[in-house]
Amino acid sequence: MKEKKTILFGPVRSRRLGRSLGIEMVPKKICTMNCIYCEVGKTTILTIKRKEYYPWDLIEKSILQAKEIENIFDVFTFTGSGEPTLNIHFEKAIKLAKKIIKKPITVLTNSTLLHITSVRKAVTEIDIVLPSLDAGREETFKKINRPHPKIELKNVIENLKKLRDEMKGEMWLEILFVEGINDSEEELKVLKSAIEYINPHKVQLNTVVRPSACKEAKPVSFEKLKKIAQFFGDKEEIIVIKEKIDKAMETFKILEEEKLKEEILNYIKRRPSTIEELSLAFKIEEKLIKSILNKFISEGVVKESLHQGKIFFSTM
Repeated sequence: MKEKKTILFGPVRSRRLGRSLGIEMVPKKICTMNCIYCEVGKTTILTIKRKEYYPWDLIEKSILQAKEIENIFDVFTFTGSGEPTLNIHFEKAIKLAKKIIKKPITVLTNSTLLHITSVRKAVTEIDIVLPSLDAGREETFKKINRPHPKIELKNVIENLKKLRDEMKGEMWLEILFVEGINDSEEELKVLKSAIEYINPHKVQLNTVVRPSACKEAKPVSFEKLKKIAQFFGDKEEIIVIKEKIDKAMETFKILEEEKLKEEILNYIKRRPSTIEELSLAFKIEEKLIKSILNKFISEGVVKESLHQGKIFFSTM
């Protein structure tokens, strides 16, 4: 494998942070969780073991390189295609970055290793901490974030609270909403309680806008996010623009229609059926079933036949 010369990337434009120069602390995709919405993809190594995922020489060299180009970025962000605090050199890297880089230091973290005193202490020195918390109930946490078996939500929340009490900078807590998983009234109530307990400086609301690790991860509407923001209170802000959500929802709609077409075709391959039967089987309107079947007929993949006074549809 070719040795990396740098683990810097960017700067990339961020709505929250401006021009952000990133430093990747772990390779793709080593993480403590396997979130269903992760745009980087499925976690290949699910672990809570901290080790030298990149050597200190490379990390040090990259931070020194960042110092040389400090004029081209607004913030220096510890991040990666996994959980940055997994790298055993994380604490030392924060110390060096704070010492030589004058721009604000930030970190994107899933909050799962804050129980480690040295990690939490290092994070308290960071100017802007951007932790994530997507659930207030253990069951939902496991469903949406799919954490390592040894990670429990109650500990994550407790250590976020500790961090908030100990930190010198600001905490901007991000919550990502997935339709049908963490957006119900019940889920919002327990999330609100967790937010009030942690007391972050800001709460930033987001949703799925890019292809993710799991096809079932669907966005909530912009209107829903606005209602959630109102429910949570005055610290909340929506950090994804309406156009991105609308585009994502349209993409998911197209994907769902394609999936439905495939399922209908497979169904009538096995068993010739009427429109009424298909409507009952798939629990959708006869009008939509008819439209899909007519398209199949025009493409020459489906035929209709009359049997005992009823029209049946089957594959060619």
